Amino acid sequence: MAHPSFSSQDLRNICLVGHGHSGKTSLAEAMLFVGGVTSRLGSVNDQTSLLDFEPEEHKRGSSIATAFAWLEHDGHKINLLDTPGDASFLHDALTSMRAADAAVVVISAPDGVEVGTERVFAEAGELGLPRIIFINKMDRERADAAACLAEIEEVLGVTPIPIQLPVGSEAGFQGVVSLFQEEAFIYASGQPGQYTKRPIPADMADQVQEAREALIDAVASTDDQLLEHYLETFDLPADELREGFRNALKAGRIVPVLFGSATGAVGALSCLELVKWACPSPLEREPVDLADGTALDPTDDGPFAAQVVHTFVDEFSGKLSIFRIFRGIPPEDHTVLSSAGGSERLGALYALRGKDRETVAIPCTGDILAVAKLKQTHTGHSLSDPERPVAFEVVTHPAPMMAYVIEPASKGDADKIKTALERLLEEDPTLSTTIDGLTGHMVLEGMGQVHLDMAVERMARKYKVSVETSLPPVPYRETLARPVANVEGKHKKQTGGAGQFGVAFLDVAPRDRDAGFEFVDRIKGGAIPNTLIPSVEKGIRERMKHGFLAGYPIVDIQVALVDGKYHPVDSKDVAFQMAGSKGLRAAFDQGGTVLLEPIMELEISVPTANMGDVMGDITSRRGRVLGMEPRGKHTVIQAHAPLASVQRYAPELKGMTGGKGAFTMQLSGYEAVPKHLVDGIVSASPFHKDDDE
Repeated sequence: MAHPSFSSQDLRNICLVGHGHSGKTSLAEAMLFVGGVTSRLGSVNDQTSLLDFEPEEHKRGSSIATAFAWLEHDGHKINLLDTPGDASFLHDALTSMRAADAAVVVISAPDGVEVGTERVFAEAGELGLPRIIFINKMDRERADAAACLAEIEEVLGVTPIPIQLPVGSEAGFQGVVSLFQEEAFIYASGQPGQYTKRPIPADMADQVQEAREALIDAVASTDDQLLEHYLETFDLPADELREGFRNALKAGRIVPVLFGSATGAVGALSCLELVKWACPSPLEREPVDLADGTALDPTDDGPFAAQVVHTFVDEFSGKLSIFRIFRGIPPEDHTVLSSAGGSERLGALYALRGKDRETVAIPCTGDILAVAKLKQTHTGHSLSDPERPVAFEVVTHPAPMMAYVIEPASKGDADKIKTALERLLEEDPTLSTTIDGLTGHMVLEGMGQVHLDMAVERMARKYKVSVETSLPPVPYRETLARPVANVEGKHKKQTGGAGQFGVAFLDVAPRDRDAGFEFVDRIKGGAIPNTLIPSVEKGIRERMKHGFLAGYPIVDIQVALVDGKYHPVDSKDVAFQMAGSKGLRAAFDQGGTVLLEPIMELEISVPTANMGDVMGDITSRRGRVLGMEPRGKHTVIQAHAPLASVQRYAPELKGMTGGKGAFTMQLSGYEAVPKHLVDGIVSASPFHKDDDE
């Protein structure tokens, strides 16, 4: 079936965002079901979801990447962006949100506002997206609408305005009352999406009246003219209320709230209706920031400008780039300029429904489409008319939180690893690879253990490359314990012909932490020729790559070259390199070595009920709790801890908090290893100390 054509005015681009397991995918599946795309309500748990189609998602029971789908509702095309909620895949959600024109923030009624909710709600606000809150799982135990609304106000810092009220809760949840339509929608048990309209229940009349007055008051307060009309009658005509509501939502002055249960398709149609009439079209959105500091006004008649917001690599059909058109349509010859450099030729354009695709013959401004086999263009890159180049702002990649050393499981896989990793990094720019500077091993870096495990599983499934993983060695460092003066480094070697001779006297002192290495030339009277002084520094720098205690790099020292001796024939570059190296060894023999370990700065958000356990655990890891801050049902803990004790912190925190804890981590600096641990680290070091010769 051919994809129908739509105008930009009839497009709606909606991202579903929220904390993990809040029910975003279930809500998207319910929308597709009530919108007639699917004949059966897709289920994440039953692995029948149209949107969670990757085997890794089936295994985890949650999304690991943004999925895209579209449906037609009352003459409108609605593009749904179902984003992942797990912190390990948050960057993908933040990138995909840039393609949307409004956000539906899904909150689990039993769990309330969780840490992931805070992040995506704030990000949607910073992007200028209208925000709708869908309180999900109203049929679950501990679902409390009033408590959830209070927590939204306390934690998210906004006044939520319900446009519906739930009829019952927990096992007694039956449906909702619409404050706009002033009637109840009661859903049939066991028949997803089926409802009947009924009068407002008598016992809810006062509550509905109060909530409707609050809605009208909130809308009127956003517009002076509406407020004037409201103060005359303390009511607003239906058409003025709807128009005022739409304008207030678009401007971000109101955050409406819906209620439902996505697994029963309760509230899905209400959400679609609200999206259709109240959310802005692509031509109504605010100007989009460009990388050069200017902004682009969305229009359907300007030069083509688009941004790639997601990349998917299929093991059979190759790379698929999903992009949002912000202005115009592709040139007739489909040749566009990529911000990655060079031109790209756009082939057939597709509208996606999960992994299924449908050819789009007539694209329009604002649509979210896919194209296959772009050569150098990846997520975040821009595509534009060659005559009018455009580059959009790109989401900054977060720093890695965890790393695996990866080695081929069999010799035959060694040559395949590089290609497999390149394809993985095309799909997921938060993955990165590096070579460990100490061991030379390949290291895969990501946002946590779940993130890395998923990447390893995809390598095996998609590219038939199996790897063995291990934690990389902790990057310890060594430094000088005490300053020493006038230490001799002497190199003398006679081989029958011209010999090697060089003597360097050094003053060596420790520097402040993170101050780095400093070389000072204090030679006077030509004790060493100027041409050979750099050789001394070179020899010292080379020897600093492996220390004298455990073989880790030496840092934070000052070395002053104060005197020396040379021979007019036998003194040469290599001799003074060795003199510098031996002088450094002598300095550490006299001054002693301090072993340094990386200390990480952690921000940990946990349910307040788990705060004591988490703080005690941090202390047991040789960590220090620096402070705490309550945020709704959660407490944010600031702490420092050695990297050696938190390399696997993500799964361990998950276990302590029942999966409700989250954290960020970055390097704070280096500190001395406690003396009672030094011998164990030295004996376990992967390095051996080579003789200077």
